[in-house]
Amino acid sequence: MKATYQAMPRHAISRRALIFGLAAAALLLTLGLQSWNLALSQVERLVIAGIEARTGLKVTSLRRAEIAILPLPRISLSDVTFVDPQGVLSGKAARMRARTRLLTLIGGQLDFDRIELVVPELDIAVAETGGSYADWQNRVFDYLTRLENQSRLILTSGSVMIRADGAVRTTLRDVNLLIEERSADAPIALAGSFSWRGEPTKVDLLWPVAGDRARAAFSVGSRLMALRFNGTRSAAQNIANGQIAFSTKSLSDALAWFAPRPRIASLVQEVELTAQAQVNDGSVSLDTVVAMADGNQLEGALKLDGAMPNWALSGTLAAAEFDLGRLLRQAEPRLSSGAGETGNTPLEFDGWTTNDIDLRLSLDSARIGNARFGDLAVQLLIRKGRFEASLLRASAYGGSVRARILATPVAAGADVKLQLGLEKVSLAQAADDLPEITRLTGAATGQLAFEGVGGSVQEVVNSLTGRANLTIRQGEFRGIAFPDLLRRAEKPPTSARDWRQGKSSFETLQLSALANLGVLYLTETRLAGSGYNVVLNGTADLGRRWLDLNGALNSTTTSTRVPFELRGPFFGAAFTPAIDASLRTPGPAIPVLR
Repeated sequence: MKATYQAMPRHAISRRALIFGLAAAALLLTLGLQSWNLALSQVERLVIAGIEARTGLKVTSLRRAEIAILPLPRISLSDVTFVDPQGVLSGKAARMRARTRLLTLIGGQLDFDRIELVVPELDIAVAETGGSYADWQNRVFDYLTRLENQSRLILTSGSVMIRADGAVRTTLRDVNLLIEERSADAPIALAGSFSWRGEPTKVDLLWPVAGDRARAAFSVGSRLMALRFNGTRSAAQNIANGQIAFSTKSLSDALAWFAPRPRIASLVQEVELTAQAQVNDGSVSLDTVVAMADGNQLEGALKLDGAMPNWALSGTLAAAEFDLGRLLRQAEPRLSSGAGETGNTPLEFDGWTTNDIDLRLSLDSARIGNARFGDLAVQLLIRKGRFEASLLRASAYGGSVRARILATPVAAGADVKLQLGLEKVSLAQAADDLPEITRLTGAATGQLAFEGVGGSVQEVVNSLTGRANLTIRQGEFRGIAFPDLLRRAEKPPTSARDWRQGKSSFETLQLSALANLGVLYLTETRLAGSGYNVVLNGTADLGRRWLDLNGALNSTTTSTRVPFELRGPFFGAAFTPAIDASLRTPGPAIPVLR
C-alpha cells in the first residue's frame, strides 16, 4: 500500500493561528480582570510574603518596587535589605528580581519560581570560635535544608562574608551562583563560580539532605588545585562513600590557599591522587589510594582527620621505587652546595609542626642523592612540638642502614638529635654511586649519635655534641701505598717504588671520635695492615667541613716511623708525609678521599 501525504490547507493554518490568538487574548483578559493595585504598600505585602515563603528571609527595607506583566510576570525590588529570622544570614542587594509563576498569578496570587539577588552582600554568622571550613559549609546547608519550598536562587556579582564574634573570617568575592529550586528533603544542587583569596574558583555540588545512599557529587577547581567526588550519601548517618580525585601542580601552594603554608608540604610539589573515600564531618578515609607524587607512584591507605585548616594525616603507602633525595632537595631550609657552608635559613620549627602527621612508607627501592637502597621502611611522625623522621630499615650495598632525626622546640630554636647506623656496608659497591669514597673499600660498620641546638642548620651543626665510631674490615686504601712509603723512608729513592701510585690493603680501620661544639676530636683511631699500622689524631670541623689531622705511619717489623699531616676539605684533604729532606723528591702534596 502506498501512503499519500497531503499538505494542510491554508484555511486550517489560519484557523489554528486564530485559536492561539484567542487563547492569548483570553489570558490577557483574565489578567486584566484581576485587581492589580500597584501601591507600594500592597506590592511590599505581596512580595515580602512570597519571598519569605520561598527563601526564609525577612525583607526589612526596600527603596522601590516595580512589576511587569509582559512578556513574563516579574517583580523587581531596589536597594533591598533582609535577614534570616534564625540569625544565620543577613545582607543587602542592589536589586532583587523575582519571577512569578503564571498559573498562580492567574489566580490572583504571587508565587515565585526564581529569585535573583543582583550585587548582593551577604553575611553568614558562624560559631564564635570561627569554626572550620566544614562548619561554615554546614551552616549554609542547614539554612537551605530547613526551607520547606525553596525557589531557584541566583546570586549575581555578589560577595559573601563569613563572620564570627563580629569579625570577618573570610570573604568570597565575584560570587555567581545558581541554587536549584527544591522542596523539603530534596538534595541541594548548586553551581557557579567565585573568587576566594584571589583565586577564581568553580564549584558544582549535588548534596542529599535526606534518604539513604542518595547520589552525591561535588567538584571544586581553581588554578591551584582540582577536587572531585562522585558517590552516595546517607543523610541519617552523615556518611558519604564514593570515588575521590585530587590534583595540584604545587601541594604547598594548594594547602597555603586554605591556611598558613605548612613547611612539610614543600617536600612534594606535583600530586595526583585517586581513591575510594568515606567522608563524614570528622574525617576522610581513603582506601585503594593510587597517587603520583612528583612522578613517583604510591599505593595504600590514608586518613585525614579534622577539617581544614586543622587537619591531621595518617596512613601507610607503598611504592616500587621512590626518590627520597628529591624530598630532601625540596625541603627548606636547604643546605648550601658550597664547600664548607651550611644553610643560614631559619628552621622555623612551628612551620614544620603545624599539622599532625603519622605516615609510613614501604619502598622496594629508593635513592637519596646518588645512593641506592632497597627494602626500605620509612616513618614520618609529627606532633605539635615534635618532628621525627626515621629510616627504620634499609638494605644498602650488601649491608644495612638505619637513621633517625628528632627535633623538639627550645628557646634557642630547636633541639635536634641525629642517629645513624651502618652494618656491613660494602664501600666497594657503594663507590659505583658515590665517587667521593672510591679510594676506600671494605665492609663498614658504625654508629653516630649527635645532638645540637640552634635556630638554623648552621647553628645546629656548630653546636653538635656526641660520639661516632666506625670500623672497616678487609679493605684497601687507594692512592697511597703505605708499605712503599715505609721502604722509601728506609732506602734511597731509586730503590723504592712511587708510593703515590699504589694502594694499601688493611685488615681493620677503627675510628672513634667525640663531638663538641661542631668539632670532631679523633680518639683511638688506627689502621692496621700487613707489616704496618697508622695512628691518627686531630680534628674535623663539621661546620667548615675541614680536616686538620696529624698521624704517623709505623712499621711493625722495623723501627721506621713516618709522621704525616692530613689537611684540607673533607673530600679533598692533602696527605703530606714528613720524610727526611735528603730522601724527598719534589712534588705536590697528595690529595686523599677525592
